[in-house]
Amino acid sequence: YWGDAQIWLATSGDLIHWTPLEMAPGEKPPVPLRAQALTLPNLKVVLPTRAGKFDSDLVESGPPAMLTNQGIRLIYNSRNVPAIGDKSLPEGTYTAAQALFDKDDPTKLLQRMDTYFMRPDKPYEKTGQVNQVVFLEGLARFKSKWFLYYGTADSKIAVATRTE
Repeated sequence: YWGDAQIWLATSGDLIHWTPLEMAPGEKPPVPLRAQALTLPNLKVVLPTRAGKFDSDLVESGPPAMLTNQGIRLIYNSRNVPAIGDKSLPEGTYTAAQALFDKDDPTKLLQRMDTYFMRPDKPYEKTGQVNQVVFLEGLARFKSKWFLYYGTADSKIAVATRTE
């Protein structure tokens, strides 16, 4: 899962050479294309932005997707524009959410959070080079604890933890 503005899917047999998934002939994207997507108009969008939500302006992959018993869990980053998105969030706020894809058909979205599970709320997440940013990039499990590594206001790196 990859992309900037929308999330696409690519496959690889060797983890070196990747083939992006294209739309079927006659298939239309689920949302109007813009930004990077305009240069890749034939690629299949598997996780689009959503009007009226926290992820209205862009969605980008976070840590590597995880294969679970329920399916493929993807943590993703998103940006909000209140004019088309969540009016309760400041302009340009980056938040994080999760989506679940079918493990037998990685293009099939099974579930998606209705709201974010992480948003900027600490001073170092609210103010920096780019304000109002939490941008999740790494996830590791160590000694029965999860470590979620993320960028804050494009200025620092932080970690959130959760014990199992």
